Amino acid sequence: MKPVKIGKKHIVYGLIVLAFIVISSFIPGFLSIRNIMNIIRQSSIIAICACGMTMVIIIKGIDLSVTGVLSFCAMVNGLLLMQGWPIPLAMLAGLLAGTTLGVFNGFMVDKLGIPAFITTLVVGNVGGGLALLLNSGRSIGGFPDAYVFMGNGTILGIPVSNYIMAFFVIATTIIMAKTRLGIYIYAMGGNETVVKQQGISTTAINFFVYGFSGFCIAMAGILLSGQLDTVHPTQGEPYQLDAIAACVIGGVSMLGGEGKVYLSLVGALIIGVQRNMLNLLGIHPFYQNIFVGIIIIAIVAVNIYKKNRTIELSKVF
Repeated sequence: MKPVKIGKKHIVYGLIVLAFIVISSFIPGFLSIRNIMNIIRQSSIIAICACGMTMVIIIKGIDLSVTGVLSFCAMVNGLLLMQGWPIPLAMLAGLLAGTTLGVFNGFMVDKLGIPAFITTLVVGNVGGGLALLLNSGRSIGGFPDAYVFMGNGTILGIPVSNYIMAFFVIATTIIMAKTRLGIYIYAMGGNETVVKQQGISTTAINFFVYGFSGFCIAMAGILLSGQLDTVHPTQGEPYQLDAIAACVIGGVSMLGGEGKVYLSLVGALIIGVQRNMLNLLGIHPFYQNIFVGIIIIAIVAVNIYKKNRTIELSKVF
């Protein structure tokens, strides 16, 4: 039996868990089964967005369209449901809208050479504007019971949204770890020039990765509207920062080429626990964003320092 190797990441996660346990002892009801299930259900939205975001960051990209695309796709889906469309068709329309916007992001980045942060930021703003225009800035709600069950129901005591989250995490993990496409995605993040020299289409990779990210964002928006039984045009606002934070906390390198989807799931759960704790402590959401932002900056700074240090040492030896 091989000894278990404990790395720095395991120590960091251990310290985070220990900190949460200590803090939770001062928060009544935090460790109740009901609250834990609530945390996991809320974290499912972040985790699904993080599945696509992980791929994007691995190829040295970024997707800042989460806020607008999530709101727009949820609004498309919600309006069609209110018009009497069958649930599967309404959801399909929302998913196609998200995937289309994602592929458009990939087109702008690859074919026009526009930096990803500009492209995705603009597409996100357009999506947010469309979400406002579709229903004149008003919220909608009162969806069919079967649809709300998808967001709030349980099967065998486990929220349905958790099954959906698990499906996305497992499917994305298989793509990244067991397929040739996953190998190409990692390779493109490591050295895009070499990938092109091997005759591999980086255009196809960009289209797929950004399209998949849009698909994941759309699914997250649909699931969120089921949880809330409501769609409002700005409901995607909290999730852009959280999706990026989940990936960074999970060890996805902002420099590209490194990252694991299951660790992004861990990051999503950590963000979910943190926000839940701050809510129970009565901390205003504005301050919560400050905490999340500080975590992102700190971890990115440490990762960049470690990578630069490794490069310096390789030059010496």
